[in-house]
Amino acid sequence: MFEDFEEWFAVRDRHDDEKICPAKLTFSQENGITLESIQFAEFGEIYSAPNCDGETLTGYLDYQCPTTLIKPWVQSRGGGNLGINTPIMRSKSRIFASAILKNIHLEDLNEKCFTALYMDMPAFSAWYAPELVKSGYQDIKVNKPSKLQINVEEPIREEFSLKDKTTALVSSFAEARDEENTTIITQRTLLTFEFPEALDYSAIQKRLMRVNTIFSFFLGHQMAQNPSKLKTTHTKKWNDRNENLVAEFIFQTDQNRKTRFVRWHDALFLRQDCALTLENTLNLTIELPDDIFYLMNIILHIENSKKLSAGDFSQLLGCIENYDINENGSMPSSRAEPNHRSARITLAERLNRLQRDWADSGFREHLEIQEIVSIRNDISHGRGINLSSEIYQKMVWFNYDLCAIARFHIFRTLGIQAEEIGAAFRRMHNKYGKYAPARTSQ
Repeated sequence: MFEDFEEWFAVRDRHDDEKICPAKLTFSQENGITLESIQFAEFGEIYSAPNCDGETLTGYLDYQCPTTLIKPWVQSRGGGNLGINTPIMRSKSRIFASAILKNIHLEDLNEKCFTALYMDMPAFSAWYAPELVKSGYQDIKVNKPSKLQINVEEPIREEFSLKDKTTALVSSFAEARDEENTTIITQRTLLTFEFPEALDYSAIQKRLMRVNTIFSFFLGHQMAQNPSKLKTTHTKKWNDRNENLVAEFIFQTDQNRKTRFVRWHDALFLRQDCALTLENTLNLTIELPDDIFYLMNIILHIENSKKLSAGDFSQLLGCIENYDINENGSMPSSRAEPNHRSARITLAERLNRLQRDWADSGFREHLEIQEIVSIRNDISHGRGINLSSEIYQKMVWFNYDLCAIARFHIFRTLGIQAEEIGAAFRRMHNKYGKYAPARTSQ
């Protein structure tokens, strides 16, 4: 998991080792990434700051580790007071950034220098669920200590090639750590991508987001994230050999993403719960459009948020409408001829179409479509602040109904059968049990 830190940082202004200024770099999950720099200033330059016109700012963390700040921007700058007790002029600035790359200097985000991605991802580990470590008691007797038995299975290794020629490697193993009189056995599952060609920063960021999103969506939880490592084409000579540098990728995540482990009875899908293989799932992270991943993230946000807004409701409906357009087209199938441009269907008709497929598969509960559309129209026309508490309560329940139907359709798009979706809804009965098809007697 990402750990907060505060370290000295030597800023390379304009990526120049001859233009170093001192700073303090702070990372926290609550406040993000902040750099506070300070330097002596010439007269008239008391509002100067490290140059943030480019997409990166480079320097040395703790004055020794090459580090890059991604997409920095100056939040404030100032010169301080001049007087008898403060005769020296200085400039001070506060800079925010979106991410940190430790161990390398990256001056151009478009540089294709990343050749592999190493992920220790809680969402993937929980979904893969290899169950290498099992424990139990034997010889249970009254008033006598029972015998504890711990079985650790052999490590698991899987390797295959994805459709874009990326090599995917899964390693699952157990490791032990002794702390005083306690031995801790931890099960870990790592996912590695080795790319056929070097990728740039945006491609790596997209791949990482998609993998975390799809496995979090399978689980039904907003999962925490760990720092990832990126093998690069940058090299450093060490012990008379040129070694490829491995960068560490650190960024602020959603505050709700705190879940690190999910048990089988609290997950919609684990690896063994559907016919979709790991290889097929990873190929989906390459093939599916961005819109579906965005909808997955909206659903996860609404399901796990402690406070929902009118904007969340409107955004969810917009994503569902866009999903229907991508899956079923802009017009009803009976009027889909090119000359009928005025035949575009309404949101209500789209929801009816999605609900009809849902009901035909035996799923229960029906959307109050006219009320949903009426509330969405009020929000879109700026009347959201005038909604009564009763309407807000309805909107909250409508959100959950819409998430359930959206999940059903997305799972089908992923290749999961209706029977498997129904079983998943029954597993997570506290959220989705009421929507699952009624059990049929055998």
